[in-house]
Amino acid sequence: MSYSQVHFSDMQSTFISNYMEMEEPVQEKEQQLNWCQRTFGPLKKGGIRMSIISLLAPCLGVGMLGLPYRAKEQGLLIELFLIALCGIISCISMHILSWSSGDLQCSSFSELIQMSLGNKMKRLFEILTICQCLLGITQIQISFQLFIYELFRYFEIVVDQRELAIIVQLIFIIPNLLISFQKTLYKLRYFSLIGVISVIYITFLTSFDYFVRGSYKDDIKIKLIDLDFNIFTTFAMTFFCYLCHLFVFPIRKELYNPTISRQSKIWIRQSIICYIVYSLICISGYLRFGDDTKFWIINNYHGDFFFIGKLGMACALFFAVPLNILACRQIIHDMLLSDEMEYQLKHKSLRIQAQDGKITFEVDSVDSFRSKIHIYSTLILQFGSAILALILPDINRYITLIGGLLGTTIVCLIPVLIYLREYRDKLNYFIVILELMGVIFGWIGAVYGQF
Repeated sequence: MSYSQVHFSDMQSTFISNYMEMEEPVQEKEQQLNWCQRTFGPLKKGGIRMSIISLLAPCLGVGMLGLPYRAKEQGLLIELFLIALCGIISCISMHILSWSSGDLQCSSFSELIQMSLGNKMKRLFEILTICQCLLGITQIQISFQLFIYELFRYFEIVVDQRELAIIVQLIFIIPNLLISFQKTLYKLRYFSLIGVISVIYITFLTSFDYFVRGSYKDDIKIKLIDLDFNIFTTFAMTFFCYLCHLFVFPIRKELYNPTISRQSKIWIRQSIICYIVYSLICISGYLRFGDDTKFWIINNYHGDFFFIGKLGMACALFFAVPLNILACRQIIHDMLLSDEMEYQLKHKSLRIQAQDGKITFEVDSVDSFRSKIHIYSTLILQFGSAILALILPDINRYITLIGGLLGTTIVCLIPVLIYLREYRDKLNYFIVILELMGVIFGWIGAVYGQF
């Protein structure tokens, strides 16, 4: 009995799986390994550890270095409460995205919103996401420039900060661009690891320094609670530290045996790690310097060991640009390729040929179109963020806008709308209240933080 096989090119199989079929989950029998082998063995594509590291990379960055300063502004107990609150909201949102994408069989954020909330919300999401990613990459570019400036100060090299920013962009933009052209998270796995190791190293140094040496002077002033209207801005800047939700879908796609329980392990463990690291650096940094805490706590420290930490953060920021470009580029792909596919079908340019019992789909124009999107979107994001970083170098405004307005809209509002629509028969009102509270706090903080 004869049968037909369907053959696609690499582009066509990816495209069709995203828009016409749902990929079958990868089923692979895992070997029985002991704890040491599972924890310290090689990182494997689709493993839980690799997924956690990929999800930690956008979170363990410069945003957390500002947490001690937030404690200085609002009080230590208030900031620790906000760290926990933002972590819980973030983890809940990841679970909502995981549940709904599995139930609706969606392979991307855009597809999930389209199926649950409609085309108009999908378009709004795509625009907001591109804006968030562009501002996020710009913030990373500015942070990278500031860390390079700190490295120059360590060697007592006098240089104009504005001129150095231009020089840094000219020198590093080409190698950064070459890395940004990578297409998968797996190829960037060790670049993600640099940032995670650097942040853990800095957290260890700051914690060790405080618990060994204590406060740097006897009459240090510590605030535990200081409530005022700035709490909304503090919430927005704290929530910024947890933004990683655009990576949920690429991680789900690469994960072996992507069951709900395996995905839940990733979201929960990532949130716990972030909470521990954030709390440690917030407590040790603020209790060490009190009212003298600088905007980035690492700038309070000097010496060779902390120089290594600053150098590691500079490397992490350098590689954070391609990681964020990867997520933004996927949204652009989803948005533009769906339009191109509709055009092809409408004009009957999608040809199907049968020969020797095989069916071949010819989508040559879509293949070419996809390559152009990859190249042009990477160039625009890379150079656009670099230019924006030089023109508008105020990093505080970027953080409050990204964390408060764009972040809570994408991470809180859209998931809770999906939750209300898809699970209205079994709603947990605690989840709804938390998510909506995140939206309200974030929006107020984003607006108030601009003045």
